[in-house]
Amino acid sequence: MDSLTSTLTEEERKQLCGLLGNVELTLLYKASVHGYQASAFHQRCDRQGPTLVVAYNHSDYVFGGYTSVDYAQSGQYITDKEAFLFSVQDEVPLCIKVNSGSHARLDDAGGPNFGQQLYFCYNNQPVVYNQGGNAFSFDSDALYGDITELIECEVYKVKHILQVMEKPWRNVLWTAEAELMEKIRNQKPLVTSVSRFRILMIGPVGAGKSSFFNSINSIFMGRMTSKAISGSAGTSLTTQFRTYPVKDGREGKPLPFVLCDTMGLEEQSGAGLDIEDISSTLQGHPYF
Repeated sequence: MDSLTSTLTEEERKQLCGLLGNVELTLLYKASVHGYQASAFHQRCDRQGPTLVVAYNHSDYVFGGYTSVDYAQSGQYITDKEAFLFSVQDEVPLCIKVNSGSHARLDDAGGPNFGQQLYFCYNNQPVVYNQGGNAFSFDSDALYGDITELIECEVYKVKHILQVMEKPWRNVLWTAEAELMEKIRNQKPLVTSVSRFRILMIGPVGAGKSSFFNSINSIFMGRMTSKAISGSAGTSLTTQFRTYPVKDGREGKPLPFVLCDTMGLEEQSGAGLDIEDISSTLQGHPYF
């Protein structure tokens, strides 16, 4: 890619970034270098993601428009709620949002346009042309001094940068896990004749039933375990009903629950776990 020099001053760049948020601007197209032809614009700017058109005229107006949708010469009318026109000749930049219900632009083979209303490099010439319309509500004198001849037109690729917070937005006390584990250890069935809860795990093939048990078991054992066979396959890796007690530590006592693993549910009739199997298991007669 050619080495291009931006015409934007540092102050103008700051004003534009104030409108766009935390972004990085990369110059893709410069009309004085690449030509004012629409083909040159599309060659360098199509399928580049969000872009910013910046034009300069003889009255020192710096103005243009932003679109978050790629240029692609699709011939489609583009809806883009993020689109806006701007002018930064004053300390407070002018920003004009696209009107609700209006198309932001026509994605054709011509130069950049906004709302089929404001055209840049119109007819492959260094001019801006206001055709009129209602997609954007603006006064041409306020936007660019009503001076149509351009001395430069640039297009920037806009890359939004994720801003990492220096401080967390809230302080989290990581004591909840220990409290939850202690509550689980102390749980007891309401019926005294029942020694432990029996938790039945049911789900489609690949839902992670066996992996869920392995995770719970690893947490209470204090190390990684893989007692239950788990993995990724088109059919169930669990082939029979299994019960898995969980111990509180390597030599600890059993916890007050048992996880019951089942075959995975499958769409094909006669494969995997059947509805009748679920009913029988709940009645105390699991399949084998």
